[in-house]
Amino acid sequence: GWNVPVSSVMTPAKDLVYLSPSDTLDEVRSLMALSGRRHIPVLAGSTLLGILNPKDIAKYIHLQRNASTSAKSDFVQTVMPRKGVPIGTKLTRGSGLAAEAALQLYSAVALLPHPAKTESGGEDAFLLGPHMIGVADGVGSWWEGGIDPAAFARGLMFASRNSCTKLKREEELDPAKVLLDAWHKMQISRLIGSSTACLVSLDPHKTELRAANIGDSGFLLLRRQAGSSSMVEPALGTLDSAAGIGAAGRKLHIAFRSPQQLRAFNTPYQLGRAPDSGDAPDDRFETPQDASLVRVPVRPGDILVLATDGLFDNVDEEALLDLIEGLLTEGSGTGASPQQLADAIAARAKELSLDKSVDSPFAILAKDNDILWGGGRPDDITVLVSHILDRADARAPPTDWAAVSGPGEPPPELLEAEALLAAERLAAEARTASGLGAEREEEEEVERLEEEARVGASR
Repeated sequence: GWNVPVSSVMTPAKDLVYLSPSDTLDEVRSLMALSGRRHIPVLAGSTLLGILNPKDIAKYIHLQRNASTSAKSDFVQTVMPRKGVPIGTKLTRGSGLAAEAALQLYSAVALLPHPAKTESGGEDAFLLGPHMIGVADGVGSWWEGGIDPAAFARGLMFASRNSCTKLKREEELDPAKVLLDAWHKMQISRLIGSSTACLVSLDPHKTELRAANIGDSGFLLLRRQAGSSSMVEPALGTLDSAAGIGAAGRKLHIAFRSPQQLRAFNTPYQLGRAPDSGDAPDDRFETPQDASLVRVPVRPGDILVLATDGLFDNVDEEALLDLIEGLLTEGSGTGASPQQLADAIAARAKELSLDKSVDSPFAILAKDNDILWGGGRPDDITVLVSHILDRADARAPPTDWAAVSGPGEPPPELLEAEALLAAERLAAEARTASGLGAEREEEEEVERLEEEARVGASR
């Protein structure tokens, strides 16, 4: 109900982000995009000066462009000419439902465990499906308590796979809904452990990617450079405008990079459960409601690279672009297959993770946080690569194959939980069917009596 104290639902001060008076609107835009916050306090030392939100920014920009107009003329000139969609308006390809099924994913996965975890297969997990892909990175410190860190990550991806199957039958696939459904199953299983998670799918109606991310796994969207025959106007919501010109000689640029979520350096957001977790929310872990949700415009020929931090901690973006561009065939748009790209990227990440002579992105960031670290960072490395293709493309694979998760088998606790949920669902369906059957029998009895009454009356 509503009779709860504000302190139990507010965002605590430690989770707030803030601005300083000297920050620019460009910095504000970046902070809002990366943090997911829309109302941000402005502080000067320990003094609160005010709150900034998107409406304030839009109002400022509007007034800068239309300094001499009045409120009434604003409405007359801006709103009135645009009110009411004409009767008979039709949707064109690329807008709304007309774009349904225009694009599809052509994906592959490569997984290289930490050198010390080769036999166990590592602690990463993946989801590979025709409509959705995903990764999870089990938190390794659970080993200290005798708990297999891989179990939670594998269980989460297996549950996501089954949620994909169920939700695909019932409605369109939404990464946020799949993640929530999978997390709910994990909670019922009471499996101990934790992991990051990132799920990505194509919107079934629009030429957009949708993603839900918890933690420091993530994805990059790569696009052909401006000047290529496949490159058109910069897409809103991407980095095209900033990188569309790009470095001379580049075939690709990064059109989008997913935001990461960290509580502190090397402490990512994570879904999980501890041995002493009860049924109430556990503030040591996040929930799917904390996920960073994004929608990104895509085009045929784009390349999606989804990975755990084993890639991003060891390979910087420029080196990744160099590697992928080297595998592209001139003029083909995508060149190498997703499997060739995934294998090459994972192999390069592993090579750099073992190199002590060159500071990795992780080492550079560690030193920025006063942590002494040099060279690469050995870790599990999971990479999924997807070509985004027009469905008419000859390389586009069929879409009727079943999604898979891996590596290895899901934990038995999850299988038991899913069996329990399936039994409860069947029982509910049986109760519904029984109720409908009894109701129908009653209706038939009433119809029979009414018919007898009519026959009697006619005599």
